Amino acid sequence: MNTDDFEKQLREQPLRQIPVEWREETMDAARRVPDHQLSTLNPQPTSWWRELLWPCPQAWAGLAAVWAVVFVLNVASRDPVQVATISKSAPAPEILIALREHRRLLAELIGLPPVAEAPKPFEPRPRSDISPPFAAA
Repeated sequence: MNTDDFEKQLREQPLRQIPVEWREETMDAARRVPDHQLSTLNPQPTSWWRELLWPCPQAWAGLAAVWAVVFVLNVASRDPVQVATISKSAPAPEILIALREHRRLLAELIGLPPVAEAPKPFEPRPRSDISPPFAAA
């Protein structure tokens, strides 16, 4: 049966009248409802955050509470700011020797010719031909 046949069959059926008792019962029930009861239709637009939280507001509230606790614990567990001092001193001689040995072994494994040691950085030394900065009177 296609939709045209169904519509034809509906047109051929006679319309029945609704019983008067039903109408009276419906009207009595409507009269008993208080006027101040809110309608299911809400003409005021809802805010976007209510629509976002609508499916389960208790779960969202619980999640927000957990995040608040995590934040408070994080702030409470912080140490006062301490400035780290960086030492400008030269590395220990043992470390330099170990580093040179490591580089030598690596070059040997790769098959590179041994690298000559890098020249020491220039450090100015006092010159003997400079006269002292004081004068005799």
